[in-house]
Amino acid sequence: MAVLTAWAQAQHSVIGSLLRDPDEWAGQIFQSATPAMFGDKALRHLFEAAREIWSAGTPVDPVTLGARAGTEYTKTIFECVELTPTAANTDAYLKILREQAQLNAMQVEALSITTAENVETASECFEKIGKLLAATEDVEDYSLTEMIGMYLDRMNDPTPPDYLRFGMDRLDSALAVTPGMFVIIGADSSTGKTALALQFAVHIAKSGKKVGFFSLETPQEPLQNRIMAEHQVAGIPVPSSQQKKLSDEDFSRAAQAGILSQDIPLRVIRKANTLEKIRARTLQRRFDVIFIDYVQLIDVAGKERFDVVTKISMGLHRLAQELGVVVIGLSQVTPPEKGKKARITVDDLRESRQLKQDADIVLLMTRSTEKDDPAEARILEVAKNKDGRRPKIRLNFDPQHMTFSPLITMDDIRSDGRVVRQQQDVNRKAQDKPAQETEQPQFTKLPDAEDLPF
Repeated sequence: MAVLTAWAQAQHSVIGSLLRDPDEWAGQIFQSATPAMFGDKALRHLFEAAREIWSAGTPVDPVTLGARAGTEYTKTIFECVELTPTAANTDAYLKILREQAQLNAMQVEALSITTAENVETASECFEKIGKLLAATEDVEDYSLTEMIGMYLDRMNDPTPPDYLRFGMDRLDSALAVTPGMFVIIGADSSTGKTALALQFAVHIAKSGKKVGFFSLETPQEPLQNRIMAEHQVAGIPVPSSQQKKLSDEDFSRAAQAGILSQDIPLRVIRKANTLEKIRARTLQRRFDVIFIDYVQLIDVAGKERFDVVTKISMGLHRLAQELGVVVIGLSQVTPPEKGKKARITVDDLRESRQLKQDADIVLLMTRSTEKDDPAEARILEVAKNKDGRRPKIRLNFDPQHMTFSPLITMDDIRSDGRVVRQQQDVNRKAQDKPAQETEQPQFTKLPDAEDLPF
């Protein structure tokens, strides 16, 4: 085989990586590369055929690709595999492919300038080169008039907004979560953030969204127990699963949950502990929403933890925007020292304030300190919300079923975290009164007839 140029090598290697490890790299390749990047017609044809196979949900391998592309491409397919000993360098192959394709396009336009018949034609070629240099093909540029027109078109569209719903009315009414947003759920250890995230994930998946739950901490069996404890799934108490003492009713509910789960697009992914693996799996499974439990466990190169978590935050923020998915990351917090402040804030997200900067929404959950609240009560605070209100919601936690539910509907919570109870007490007293007392009419005795003014 003749010595290949860097561009030719990259084209072969991208196809080769796709065939060697499609589960890991197909999504990344089809999101990053385009047919126009393949100067070789045969390789371009193979890329397009592989994309069609993947889009149809069929496994991509040398056999399926040969069948789709045609038997005349069999030799080229095996050349690609032979030239690519490992798929581990796919990111590098894609980088070379993009840069070499960009360089080739510039060279074509530069040659066109030298043969241009007039200044206008040469100027058009020069403008194309400028766009290639600045990589501005995807930049959106609108005038104010165009933006207003687009806004009016959107307002006149009868289709209701498709905001993400978490299954809690007060939370859903305050948040407007759309694709591309980065959400953080922060809480101290053992507060229940994983349970809350699983509850949200199941609810979102039951609405039809494709959800990926990336578990980087919880072992497989406890994770299964927590999922089955959810009332939305089977409602089997955690202790029953831990001790493997399920009643006949529990077994029946588990079997029923297995049948119903086929229509719930939720997947749990473990050991995907790098940004690259999370991105690849998100693309492969075409997730709409992903949960990361939790962000500080993502493996990123760096010596200082501040720098590492900063890179993680920026990477997840970019992933959300570039892939158009909602990223919900769980974060540890640094609890305040006793006597210094009453509650945690967004500044307490552990190890980097970049999380606070990058997140569109931050939810913070703490244990309730109200003396009248149940022992398992929690406060869920919308601590940051770029486009809406920031309520605080009092929740009750059922540890046997790993389920949170609103404790009361309360609009007024003071800035120091204490509940304003006056109206609640009034409502409680009114409810405690017997019905005959609450509706008793009041009568006033009339004066004698001679004293009446009429």
